[in-house]
Amino acid sequence: MNTMLALAEAALQQYRIEVASIHFVGQSASQVFKIVDTRNNGYSLRIHAAKSETMDSDWTSPETLRSEMIWLEAQSAGTDLTAPAPCRNHHGELVTDVDGVKCTLIEWLEGEQQQFITTVEDAGRIGEMIGKLHQRAFSWTVPEQFTRPVYDGKRIGQALDKLHHWGKAGIIERENAELLTVAGQLVMNRMNTLDTTPNYWGIIHADLIPSNFIFYNQECRPIDFGACGFGYFLFDLGWTFSYIHPAFREQLLKSYSGHFMLPPNHIELLEVFFVAAQLETMNFWIGLPDAKDWLPEHIQRLASREFKHYVNKEQFLFTCTPYWE
Repeated sequence: MNTMLALAEAALQQYRIEVASIHFVGQSASQVFKIVDTRNNGYSLRIHAAKSETMDSDWTSPETLRSEMIWLEAQSAGTDLTAPAPCRNHHGELVTDVDGVKCTLIEWLEGEQQQFITTVEDAGRIGEMIGKLHQRAFSWTVPEQFTRPVYDGKRIGQALDKLHHWGKAGIIERENAELLTVAGQLVMNRMNTLDTTPNYWGIIHADLIPSNFIFYNQECRPIDFGACGFGYFLFDLGWTFSYIHPAFREQLLKSYSGHFMLPPNHIELLEVFFVAAQLETMNFWIGLPDAKDWLPEHIQRLASREFKHYVNKEQFLFTCTPYWE
């Protein structure tokens, strides 16, 4: 931690802020520090060093990080949605290099995180936020040399290979590994039939779960765009639904559709992307140091509920008991 703190202090010297305090917040895809300046303005400093063994180095390349910051600038400049704005360093650059380590600084947004979404009103606010994000992506012209990951199903195949090895090693039940493999193959086949036209495909957040949005007054605000990339808009909704109770999903969709159009077959596709997003994220989770302590139970619950329904061609979006209950 002392090394990371020293890196943080060195990075901050390259910005036009007078630092009053530095506090470590946490680590996942990056080390995050909350910075407060002498005027009581807050910032989030990210040192891009991941803790997952499966975190591809492409996520931390200067071009990829710069593109994330460009997308954040577009959010703050072209929408009424409140999103964190990036800060440029003394040289006018969005990415700062400290001894070969890449760092970025963004404004700290005020708001309250909720571990669980417990009201239909908050679900509606989440839907409105996602709809505004997608509308902005739809209307935005991607600049040249904009580089972000693509959510095209490739990492689903990687996850299935790892789950197969876990099944053979007895880390998860073999039948669960087989069921997830069937579900993953169905999902990848379906994704291969979908259009990548602007109505369906664009820049997505890709990690809209309760830890990555906050509530302030009557507004839901997205944070942590570190996973953003090119993908199907419904991927965002499918992943969010992994944390939204079925009783609240209809209101979320109603609020979303007030800002961005849902396709006619959206229910079928949302179930596709619910499964796709779970598998896509497992590819990251499997590389976490403690994954074997908690991921097998998570897989067991999914296999006995949503994934089982999906493989059996039974609708689950609004009726299935969610895997966390």
